[in-house]
Amino acid sequence: MAGARAVPAGAVLAVVTLAALSLRLPLLLWGADALDRQVFPDDTYYVLSIARNIAAGLGPTADGTVPTTGFQPLIVALLVPVFRLTADPVLPALAAAAIGAIAGALAAGLAARLALALTGSCLAAAGVGLVLATGPVFALTHPNGLETALAAAVLLATAVVLAETRPGAPMRRFVGIGGLAGLAVLARVDAAVLLAPAGIWAVRALGWRGAGLAALTGCAVIAPWVGVCLWLTGDPLPESGAAVATLAAADGFDGWMTFTMGVLALGAVWPDAVFGWSPAAGIAVAAVLLLPLLAVRRGHCPPLAAVLAFGSLALFLAYTLGLGAVWFFERYFSPIHCLVPVLAAALVFGRSPPLAVRVLWGLAVLALCGFGLWRLAPVLSDPGTARLHAFAPPSGYGEMARDLLPEVPPGATLGALQSGALGYFAPPGLRVVNLDGVVNGPAAAALREGRVCTYLKAAGITHFADWDLNRALLLRRVDPGAAVVLDPLYLSAVAQGRHRVTLYSVTADCTPRP
Repeated sequence: MAGARAVPAGAVLAVVTLAALSLRLPLLLWGADALDRQVFPDDTYYVLSIARNIAAGLGPTADGTVPTTGFQPLIVALLVPVFRLTADPVLPALAAAAIGAIAGALAAGLAARLALALTGSCLAAAGVGLVLATGPVFALTHPNGLETALAAAVLLATAVVLAETRPGAPMRRFVGIGGLAGLAVLARVDAAVLLAPAGIWAVRALGWRGAGLAALTGCAVIAPWVGVCLWLTGDPLPESGAAVATLAAADGFDGWMTFTMGVLALGAVWPDAVFGWSPAAGIAVAAVLLLPLLAVRRGHCPPLAAVLAFGSLALFLAYTLGLGAVWFFERYFSPIHCLVPVLAAALVFGRSPPLAVRVLWGLAVLALCGFGLWRLAPVLSDPGTARLHAFAPPSGYGEMARDLLPEVPPGATLGALQSGALGYFAPPGLRVVNLDGVVNGPAAAALREGRVCTYLKAAGITHFADWDLNRALLLRRVDPGAAVVLDPLYLSAVAQGRHRVTLYSVTADCTPRP
């Protein structure tokens, strides 16, 4: 491997990380309201609600009643202490954004170190790190209050230690690799898909004893969480995945459609004209993932780079052909996007490139960084100019919740498919029930089996709030012969892209009709 010598990565890591921090931490000065409008999805508020309830001694639950495994445990564990220090809902939201911003900066530095370990080239490492540090979409999505950046950082840390480990290394190093791999899975469960090929490679490259010890350590790290999942749901995986797959199927997304949109999402790395529905960008990124598998056979690419490319492709296929939730692809593909510059560097610097190639690499990095800084400059001063998503999912969930919740009658029980912000900002005494099943297993089963009317009655839901398209989805999954009537009461003043949330009263008659 080109990186066989010791890797003095400290300077590169520090410079890149500081550059990334300087472009991410200022986003926190936007304040919670602007972060809500621009970067917080509704899922952020599920994470915050679960952490708050754990801190209050209620266990892992989004609504304070129904236990759930529909979350990634590492980010929640980091937020629980914040809720033990304050009851203010705003400060924990800012803390979640800060965790993402810091983790995103570390991810840029770790990607640089991984490139250095794979290629032995400081030029390659600096290019990779600076592209990630200045990339507008990376900078603007890392503080989304979710596990996105944290998962990428821990996964990259695992890859770095693996790349810098040599056969015959002390066993404690393999314990460290396993511990990091376990944390990567706790940060986001799909890390297991991406890292599994690297584990198999390690058996051959580093010896079965070390690889086996790493595997055992990783299993020990994730065992408590797997035990919690089995205890609460009988499934070792978080229940949110199955619920999201049900929603995708209910919305009519098939394998070919999700695969095509997945390719588009692969290219969703830059905003505005370059970022969006660009088949060319998606194909280019796919090529960067495929080429290491061909180049390694000719000795033109480090083997570990090819293994990481294979893991990235496996993750891509798992999401496009398995889960199918196209509206989350940009977030799901974040680890892949972080690895793409690393893989590109491995292809270019896998063998000592001529001076002309190194110059072209440097010019390309300067162009990408210049473009990124040009696009970021106005956004840092005016968050209203940010356009963050290729598939344009609406934001402003917290703003919507604060507008709509005062209209809910006292004593009501409110149901919503998108219940994150509504539940997080709900006043004491108002229970908000999740109906898409992402953090509510019984609701997921009712939606999947077409028993929505029965569930609404059993849960005592008196009111419903959501977009029109989610209202239509809910009514399509009503029990055969039953009737659910939703009478509109209030239309939220907060626009979420093309959508507005409507508050309805619920009348559920579950008696089968002839």
